[in-house]
Amino acid sequence: MREERQPSRLWRVKDRVFHYLRAINAENIKEWRIELKYKPDFIRQFFEPFVYLFPYFLYGFALLGGRYSEHLRSLTGISDMIAYTFIGYLFIGFLNTACWAMGFSLRKEQWFGTLETIFVAPVPRWVYVAGMALHSTCHQGLIMLIQAVVITTFFAIVLQTSGLFLSLVVVLLMLLGLYGLGIIVAGLTIALKQWWVVSEALATLIVVVTPIAYPLAVLPFVLRKVSMFLPTTYGIIGVRHFLLGEELVVGLPTIILRLSIILVVWLTFGMLVFLIMDRFGRKRGSLSIY
Repeated sequence: MREERQPSRLWRVKDRVFHYLRAINAENIKEWRIELKYKPDFIRQFFEPFVYLFPYFLYGFALLGGRYSEHLRSLTGISDMIAYTFIGYLFIGFLNTACWAMGFSLRKEQWFGTLETIFVAPVPRWVYVAGMALHSTCHQGLIMLIQAVVITTFFAIVLQTSGLFLSLVVVLLMLLGLYGLGIIVAGLTIALKQWWVVSEALATLIVVVTPIAYPLAVLPFVLRKVSMFLPTTYGIIGVRHFLLGEELVVGLPTIILRLSIILVVWLTFGMLVFLIMDRFGRKRGSLSIY
């Protein structure tokens, strides 16, 4: 009897997984269709990162008197300020995916008046957030690709392509950790409504303590310790190490281990917050209230 039941159980699990994946992809496709309906705004999003990035370059030129810095080399092993800042800013774009895109997804459905309709679909409610995460990752990845091609070509930045695969592994671990943050923000949106207050506070803190345009060594001791709990810190210094040869403040095995621990903790805590806020919102009857 056990041998006869086992295949049916496996089949049910397999069918459920495919069902969830189809729902996640459906949400991804829906978002692409909505965005492509507003072509000027869609195109604007690919130029916007350059507007935010160039002030970093100009500020660096003003302080250093040029593109290269021996002091930066002594701290990080990299003298090229443009390459150093570009890599840091490039991957911090995924922070916007977590803090803004995933958090805004539920708020947008409340705005459209479709949140309750989506939430009665025959899938767990985290599937909807996972669909938004997939779309945001694909969208941000496309923006990053265009940005990387333009900046590396214009400034003649030479990257170590041999470290590309390991860089992608580090980015994947960092991204999964940030998904936990995005799930937290999405959950708080259900109860707090004014989700941007939480997103603004978290994004600002993470940007300050993450070594985007400056090395960890220049941060005050307390902020340097805070940065050790963030996936963005390990993600960016790991990517810089593989692509530019930055000297690591911690060993590579430590980076992988800490990223793995952070993603498990953040994803678990994020799902817990989301489920609590979902139950709280249904109990208050505030899901449809904008």
